[in-house]
Amino acid sequence: MKKATIKPQKRDQSLVPLSREHHFGLLFCWKIRQGLKNGTDLSLLADYVRYFWDNILKEHCQEEEWLLKRLLPSDSTAQSRLDEEHSLLHDIIELISEGKQLSPELFQALEKDLVEHIRWEERELFPYLQAIVRADELELAGKLLEHKHDVRNDNFTPEFWKAA
Repeated sequence: MKKATIKPQKRDQSLVPLSREHHFGLLFCWKIRQGLKNGTDLSLLADYVRYFWDNILKEHCQEEEWLLKRLLPSDSTAQSRLDEEHSLLHDIIELISEGKQLSPELFQALEKDLVEHIRWEERELFPYLQAIVRADELELAGKLLEHKHDVRNDNFTPEFWKAA
């Protein structure tokens, strides 16, 4: 039986910075999975989660929320879902950051929820935006996003995701 392939989405230029960071988010999730597989100390994984939140994910979420508040109707179910999922991710990250009851399952929940969230944004939310928002509004929002968007990099060390 032939495996179904998902065709890459044609992304509007205005959303490319966010899509690019989604790649970093998926890589973050892969690193968490590898860290768990390699038996990495959970406190080191928690340090990495805090680092990634502080340096990449927090601002990324804020930019998405800013952009969508600008482009979507306030009663949009997509807006509600985005806010709810960002809040859930933040809550899990807070639990990990507190470091009181770290468990592999907590990291697995973060990884799973973030992957599902990114997939939803890329496969449903962004195509929906591109379909309902006028091209000139999307272009303006993209220029504003570009103006406030700094390139962010994941330079965390030690590289626990690499096999020893």
